[in-house]
Amino acid sequence: MAKYKSLKGQPIQVLTADPPAPVEGQVWVVAAPGTASVMKGYRLGAGTWASGGNVNIARSLLSGFGASNSSSIITGGSASPPNGGADTDHVESYNGTAWSEIAEINTAGNNHGSFGTATAGLICGGLRPGNVALTEIWNGASWTEVADLNTARNGFITSCNGTTTAGLAGPGASNTNLVESWNGASWTEIAETNSSLYLRGGTGNAPATSTMLFGGGYPRSANTEIWNGSSWTEVNNLNNTRADLGGGGDSISSAIGFGGRSATGPTIFTEAWDGTSWTEVADQANGGAFYFADSGGSGSALKIAGANDGNSPAHTNLTEEWTQALGTVSFDID
Repeated sequence: MAKYKSLKGQPIQVLTADPPAPVEGQVWVVAAPGTASVMKGYRLGAGTWASGGNVNIARSLLSGFGASNSSSIITGGSASPPNGGADTDHVESYNGTAWSEIAEINTAGNNHGSFGTATAGLICGGLRPGNVALTEIWNGASWTEVADLNTARNGFITSCNGTTTAGLAGPGASNTNLVESWNGASWTEIAETNSSLYLRGGTGNAPATSTMLFGGGYPRSANTEIWNGSSWTEVNNLNNTRADLGGGGDSISSAIGFGGRSATGPTIFTEAWDGTSWTEVADQANGGAFYFADSGGSGSALKIAGANDGNSPAHTNLTEEWTQALGTVSFDID
């Protein structure tokens, strides 16, 4: 039976029976007359990786956004011949089974930041070629260029679950502490990170008031930092040092970090964050990768395409789906 301390800080309801539709993080005590009280909660259980549908164009250095492993968008990237062998403007949409090509971005490029949902998303910066500050917004049907970043850069993470009206763009390859905030119309520079890193994993919420960055390079790091809306705080490190990794989650209390590149090459490790520390969980099923796209939350995420050879990157078209089921668990009251 789980210990109460794993839910420290959660409000607790006193009920006569289990709630009919609990939500993640909900905690309650069942205190029916004539029976012993039992503390229960609704939280994520063990997670697993499984193969998903292949993307139509194998590529690396692409970007992705979406709310779950059944609803996602990927954009741009560096594609293999016969699709040019260079930066692409191709965009694909995932429905949980298959990828479909949809309206292209206005300017081909790779390594840009991205956040949003399958019907309302944003990409920014990247290499097109050279560092650029371009920002484009997706409305579910087409792309529109809007206000540029203040500083052109590539190799940076964004708050994964931002929206077209709120999100963060983090440090890049030549600006390793710089962070900008998007308000739906323009970008504003905000407090810098404590660590000088790029190619990081990240998670965050739509108002961009609670975001987490982890890992990164170079040199490769296990550093984790949390944004509270006004400043960055360093917290417990990842267990595995790496850069170019992915992340999933819409809060700073529940997230996953996966894949990436260690000193010896692509990794298959997945770690789960519980608001305090990282724990190693199920490895990826189809081998390590880096320069891939990610999307989704801590309980439903995607790792999409990327490169799988640390010496001479080979583009892949593989998709892996992470699923972590919610369920009711009982807790000791001690």
